[in-house]
Amino acid sequence: MSRTNPYKKKRRQASKTLLVFGEGFDEEMFLKHLRSLYSYKSNVAITVKKGKGGDAQNIVIDADGIPGAFDRKIVVLDNDKTKTEMTKARQEAKNRGIELIENTPCLESLLITILDKKPSGKNSARCKDEFESSYIDKKKRGESSEYIKLFPKKLLDAKRLEISELNKLILIMEGK
Repeated sequence: MSRTNPYKKKRRQASKTLLVFGEGFDEEMFLKHLRSLYSYKSNVAITVKKGKGGDAQNIVIDADGIPGAFDRKIVVLDNDKTKTEMTKARQEAKNRGIELIENTPCLESLLITILDKKPSGKNSARCKDEFESSYIDKKKRGESSEYIKLFPKKLLDAKRLEISELNKLILIMEGK
């Protein structure tokens, strides 16, 4: 007589585990929105975490300190820091086996570009102000419904062909 119940449904298990670490709260919200749209049926368990901001090298170190046996770790950060700081962060990521995805100059610039507008400046503070005054208010940045309204899947699918940074993020969420 068999010990296992043949009618019991087997538990689904992901074949890969992935950590995507955003620089701060805003990156976490956008990455979670992308995960909700693209990771379904990808057979990859994606964990999205946020850092505390600050020095780029420390963000990489914080990402490496997240407990868990991840197959792959990716850090998404803004490229608006000094050249030496970014060089140290790239070297630290390479030493720790972490992939870096850099938004130039910041995430808000990417979001404005997705919405088919050009950011008014290359300064990250200006891009953040422009995004929060025109699209999602600073108080509503934590609401996922705002991202669903502003960045539907149809728009992201069309823009991923034009914007390489967005395409990289979507490919990660698809488990590729």
